[in-house]
Amino acid sequence: MGKKKPDMSQVYSNSKNEFIFGENGGKGKHLSSFLKNLSLTSSTTPSTSSSVTSASNSIGSSGTNHGDYNDINSTIYGSLSYGRRTTPNQRSVSVGSTFSHANPNIAPSNERSSTSPYSNNHGTGSSLLLKGTHRRSHSTTRYADNDDDWDAGFEEVMAKMGNSPNLQPSPVVDSMYPDLMIPLSGTEGRSRSSSPQYKSRASKESLDDEDYQMKLEITKLNQLNTKYAKFTKVLTSDNNLNLNELRKLSWNGIPNELRAIAWQILLGYLPTNKTRQGSTLKRKRQEYVEGISGITTIDFDEDSSNNGGTGTSANNSSVSLANNNRDKQIYHQINIDVKRTHPTIKLYSNGEIQTSLRKILYLWAVRHPASGYVQGINDLVTPFFQIFLSHYIWQLQRTKYSEHENSLQEDSQLFIPGLLDTENNDEKEQVLLNDPKLMTYTLDNIPTNLISSRVYAIIEADTYWCLSRLLENITDNYIHQQPGIIRQVGDLRNLISKIDLELLNHLESEGVEFIQFSFRWMNCLLMRELSMPLIIRMWDTYLSEVPLGFNNFHVYVCAAFLIKFSSDLKERDFQEILLFLQSPPTTYWKEKDIELMLSEAFIWQSLYKNASAHLK
Repeated sequence: MGKKKPDMSQVYSNSKNEFIFGENGGKGKHLSSFLKNLSLTSSTTPSTSSSVTSASNSIGSSGTNHGDYNDINSTIYGSLSYGRRTTPNQRSVSVGSTFSHANPNIAPSNERSSTSPYSNNHGTGSSLLLKGTHRRSHSTTRYADNDDDWDAGFEEVMAKMGNSPNLQPSPVVDSMYPDLMIPLSGTEGRSRSSSPQYKSRASKESLDDEDYQMKLEITKLNQLNTKYAKFTKVLTSDNNLNLNELRKLSWNGIPNELRAIAWQILLGYLPTNKTRQGSTLKRKRQEYVEGISGITTIDFDEDSSNNGGTGTSANNSSVSLANNNRDKQIYHQINIDVKRTHPTIKLYSNGEIQTSLRKILYLWAVRHPASGYVQGINDLVTPFFQIFLSHYIWQLQRTKYSEHENSLQEDSQLFIPGLLDTENNDEKEQVLLNDPKLMTYTLDNIPTNLISSRVYAIIEADTYWCLSRLLENITDNYIHQQPGIIRQVGDLRNLISKIDLELLNHLESEGVEFIQFSFRWMNCLLMRELSMPLIIRMWDTYLSEVPLGFNNFHVYVCAAFLIKFSSDLKERDFQEILLFLQSPPTTYWKEKDIELMLSEAFIWQSLYKNASAHLK
């Protein structure tokens, strides 16, 4: 005789847990669902009465309180297993099965072991639904859980589900752009590729290398436009330029179009007061022209072998002859160096350009007799000349473009004054303005024979005065015995001893002296080690330093440059070290490499500047 079924309200009242699903409570449906089902059990519907009666009979045969509660819950919530150790047939679960009339005296056979224990033994599949419940369809998928693990029959289930055409692999989410989904190839592509909606979405959401590179390019252009706008605001917003603000912006690089005017302002050659700029440049340029005109012993258009002849009767004296011989020697050395200046850059192999460089260097040498011309100065003149010539080309292009856009007034505020001929008397300049290829001209392909002597004279004058301003800061590098360079080399060694003592010890153990490789770094400002675009970018930062960074800050840059190759140098011997440093592997360096090196130099300068005791 079975035990009397306990009242469901007693089951709930004896538990402190609002989730009633077992003898001592546990995970289950919420209280509201429990009370709803409780009210259904007290219904007089024949089907429910039969179900409860059947459950009661089952309880009587089990003989345990634990089984009582399990069968009660099974009656209310469905035919599920609640932890009893039964045979596999008894513990089979029918997903989505409904309650029906059952004969408890008929045990399910092996053929029907996959059905609910409360199924009709006649197998009609019909049932009476409980009042207030929804109709559920029968499912053929069943989980034969032969142990306590939920996934005992996982392989069988997956084999059955694998035939379903609705299963699709999840798309791949791109980590950088999570809104763009990259679908996996295979089943998904075959099943969805025919959908027009899918094709449209895939074309919009696909991400490949070209899209990524284009996005990077757009980002770079936006950054350049933002930088250009900031410089334009500083250069045009006020009659007196804010020099501190210009220095702050220039430290991180100057736009190519505005670099010429920014350099002239940073060097102090071009006044910050706009009303004085035109008159100052006119006076300086005229002074340069007069200086070149006063040189009568040198013919800059002829080879050095034809120069140094007796030009006047004064040359008959011994003093004049000695001066003439000295000038001849200076010009001869300048001529040799100019011919081998930047041999890989096409611009400097042009005859007109070489003539301009000889004029600039010779005039500076005769006006600075304390130092005279020193090899290496020929390298320092080229960035200025190149930048100013490029600015002239840009002015021509903007003037041509402004004829259609009516924006010349805005652009003219960013022009170096006096470079263009406003009176239209320069015939060669007019030819360039009417040249259909003007907008494609660069330093590499512009016809230098179409640049007039007037323009050459202006570019030479601006280059000469800017070079003079630069060399004023490093005069000690070029006077007798070059004490400035000796000091810089010593500072570099002391700095390396604080940054990378292991590298210093290795160099000394191999017998390598700093003067053997860093003398050229100080004399030519790393122009033999880096490409011209990288040098120009580095000079943006040098010119924004106060004082100019060609002296002290350059030592920290050289330290950062040497540390870049520390690991390679530590594995080499004396000869290999010198060969490596004479031709360092910087061919593939980009602007970001220079900016990183400048940032490291700035950090070290912040640590050791005005703390010379740390470097001793």
